[in-house]
This record gives sequence, structure tokens and C-alpha cells, in this order.
Amino acid sequence: MNFAYFRKSNFSLDETVSKVAQNAEKQNFKILAQADLPKELGKMILICKSDWLGTLMEENQNLVGFLPCSITVMKKGDDVLVGTSQPSIIKALSQSPKLLELANTAEQIIKNVIHESAGVGELKPTNIKLYSTTTCPYCKMEAKWLEEKQVKFDEVHVDLDEKEADDMVKKTGQMGVPVTAIQYEGGEEEFIVGFDREKLSSILDIKN
Repeated sequence: MNFAYFRKSNFSLDETVSKVAQNAEKQNFKILAQADLPKELGKMILICKSDWLGTLMEENQNLVGFLPCSITVMKKGDDVLVGTSQPSIIKALSQSPKLLELANTAEQIIKNVIHESAGVGELKPTNIKLYSTTTCPYCKMEAKWLEEKQVKFDEVHVDLDEKEADDMVKKTGQMGVPVTAIQYEGGEEEFIVGFDREKLSSILDIKN
């Protein structure tokens, strides 16, 4: 599970900050404040949707800290990155249908703001690797599901391949499977822990 989503911007830091504020307002976010990052590395734009917060507080106030209420624009070397936290953890920690719907909505809207502010499009998957074991039932379920959806993927059994097991742990910190590695154009990579049909369907543009 990735806890943050960042994209490289095609604009300067100041231009990206301005575009984030403009695009957030277009999506009916309330701009609460801007905070400077240490060492003049960039800015954090604090945003809010009162209806999202209201739903979260009603369903489970313990998850309020995982709602993406800020977008960060920062310098990293010669690049300008723009991103935010992912609401995926809300889906992982809650069985509430309202919160699952909220997390999916928030994820799509926030990513749209980031894409428009960075001047980039949706990431396109170029390769899929399924880390599994020979005895994992959920791994078998995911492999079967991917095959039924005619998705090309590579499967590696970490109980048979020590190098792949070490690679998975180093990249994700996860010991359990399944873990799905999605590689995107440009070399960016995302890891999905567990068999998350909804997340995979969204990334792979699968219509259920």
C-alpha cells in the first residue's frame, strides 16, 4: 500500500503552487492556509471539504487523520513534485460502505487536482508483477482474476525465490502476500498489498 501519491510537475514550484490553489478551488475545496516547508523546499497547501470531514466524523472519527487534506509542492533535486497522502488506508481500516465510497471519491478528485496542477495525465501501467507463494489462497484468487480479466502479469513465488522475496521486502516492507507491483511509464512504481479488486480495477481500467 502506498501512503502517498506524487507526480513530477512540468511547471516551476511557484507556478505549481498557484495551479494547485486554482484547481482545488475548481473542485470546491476550501483553501485553509499555505505553510512553508523547511529550507525553502516548497509549500503545503491545506484544503478541506466539509462534507468529507462530516462523513468521516460520523462513521469513524479515528480515521480523520488519514483524509487527504493537504497537497505538498516540493523541490527534489532539479524536479518539482506535487502530491498528497492517499486515502487507501481508510479502505484498509474500515468496512463502512460510506467510507469506502468516500475514499474512492477523494482519491480520484485529489489525483485530478494533482494531474492538472502538474500538467500531466494519468499514469499508464506498463508491467504488473504478482508476488505470491505456492500455498497462498488469496494469491491464487488474484492470479485467476487477472487471467479472467485478460491482464498480462508476471507471477513470482517468494517462497521459492529468495532474491524476489528480498526484493519485495526491501521495496514494500511487507512480509505477507499477495503484493502486486504496478510499474508505470517513466519508471514509477506502486505496490498494492492484499487482493484489492477495486484498486486493481481502477488502476487497470477494468470494468466489472
